[in-house]
Amino acid sequence: MRKILISCAVFEPYLKILLSSRDDIQSVVFLEVKQHNYPEQLAVLLQTEIDKIKDADEILLMYGLCGNAILPLRSSGIPVRILKMHDCGMSLSGSRQRYKELFGHRLSQSYACAAYDVLDSADNYRMSLEYLRIKQEYGEENAEYVLEMLHKPKNETTVYFDFGLDEDRNFLKKNVGRPLEVVQGGWQMMQDFIDGKDVDTVVLRDGEELFAIYDLDEVFVSREK
Repeated sequence: MRKILISCAVFEPYLKILLSSRDDIQSVVFLEVKQHNYPEQLAVLLQTEIDKIKDADEILLMYGLCGNAILPLRSSGIPVRILKMHDCGMSLSGSRQRYKELFGHRLSQSYACAAYDVLDSADNYRMSLEYLRIKQEYGEENAEYVLEMLHKPKNETTVYFDFGLDEDRNFLKKNVGRPLEVVQGGWQMMQDFIDGKDVDTVVLRDGEELFAIYDLDEVFVSREK
C-alpha cells in the first residue's frame, strides 16, 4: 500500500526514527508548528497538500482537531486517515488513557517537547476541547471572555515530554532552573498510526465530512455530507 504522510513538524524528531526502516510511506510533508496559531489558514494549507496528492492509496494526516483546522477538510478521492485527538499532547502522551491521567484535570496546561519550546497558556487553551465547545455553541467572543476571566495562567510550570533523544537532553540542559514537569514521552500512538491500525483513527472518504464531538474519546467523526 502506497502512503503519504502529512504531519505537523512537532512530530518530526519522532517520525524520522519511526519511519527510518519503512518503505511503505512514499514521502512525508512537515508543516510548521506555528501554523496552529491560525486554524483557518492551516485548514487551507492542509487541503492544498491533500489535493496535491494523486498517486497514493492512503493519506496519513498527523493532526488532531487543532483549533478546528481539520473540520473543513475533504478527501479528493484518496482516503485520509487522521489521528483521533484534539491536539498533539495526546499523541506525545502515547495513549488516550495516559493523556487523561496527565491532562484530564488541566486541559489548558501548557506543554512542550523537542520540536518546540512552549505553547503559551492562552494559545494552549484556545486548542482545548473546552474552548472549542464554547466557541461552537456561543461564539468566539464569549469563548474569549471565558478565557480572560477564568483561564489566566496560575503558574509558569510547563509539562515537558522527554523521549530520551539528544534534542531532549539539549533542551533540558538549556532550561535548567526553569519550572518544568518532565514526563516520559510515549511512542505507541504514533507507532500504531503509521502501522495503519484502526484504533484512535478516523478515515475521511470521498463524499464525507468531519464533525466534532468535543470530548476526549470520540473527539470527531466522519459522516456522509
